[in-house]
Amino acid sequence: MSKGKYYFSKSLDKGLKILALFNRETPVLTQSEIATTLDLNRTSTYRYINTLVELGYLEKDAKTKEIRPSILCMLFCTNLMRTNDHLRMVKEVVDRIHSENNVSIDVAFVVDDTIVHIYHRDAEETLTYRLPDFSKNCLHNTALGKAYLSSLPDDLIAEKLDTMILVTKTEKTIVEKDALAAELKKIKARQYAMSAEEFLPGLIAIGAPLYDPISGKGVGAVSFDFSVLQHSAEDIKAKYGGLIKETAKTISELLPPDKNRR
Repeated sequence: MSKGKYYFSKSLDKGLKILALFNRETPVLTQSEIATTLDLNRTSTYRYINTLVELGYLEKDAKTKEIRPSILCMLFCTNLMRTNDHLRMVKEVVDRIHSENNVSIDVAFVVDDTIVHIYHRDAEETLTYRLPDFSKNCLHNTALGKAYLSSLPDDLIAEKLDTMILVTKTEKTIVEKDALAAELKKIKARQYAMSAEEFLPGLIAIGAPLYDPISGKGVGAVSFDFSVLQHSAEDIKAKYGGLIKETAKTISELLPPDKNRR
């Protein structure tokens, strides 16, 4: 057993995982929902929740028993974000490109096959769709997801495809694994992905992968999103193919290196 593993705190691990469950889509949870999601027994779940409540990071309604993050938790997260210049610099890049081109932009990481959005800007006077903060079953039907998959080594792509369930979102969603594998080869060659109404009717997106600046491994993607009422897929490729690759390269250089990926 390594020294790091020997000093690993399982209680702290569980507490942080509980806090990580709360987001814009799930601002309130019950003890039962937390226990089920994290596969914990009720006694342990109660102990972890009660500790976080006593510390002031969670609030528990005395009547409904609903649990939510507290003001202290919000301040704690805000202070952490302020210590990180990487996100600020990423936002500056996105804001500049948004201002110069009036496009909707999404920046996201992929964690355990879940797309986690870290920044979004909407184009003015346009109709697009904003994905939830945490998106599952979207690696095969979004430009963000396909761009990320294309950044992986071929053997890892094959491994992921074996375990993926290709959920149908629209009649244009790729649901055959062989077809998706062939699409990912094309994406890898041209360095950007397209999703033309594969996730949502009327939505076209172009995305490029983000890479760890040290190891060069894929960590996420950036996308530009459009309505079919404004652009065709071919127009988007011609006008924004180069820009999305340039944007992904610039953002990748600003990301904090993951020491575990070296």
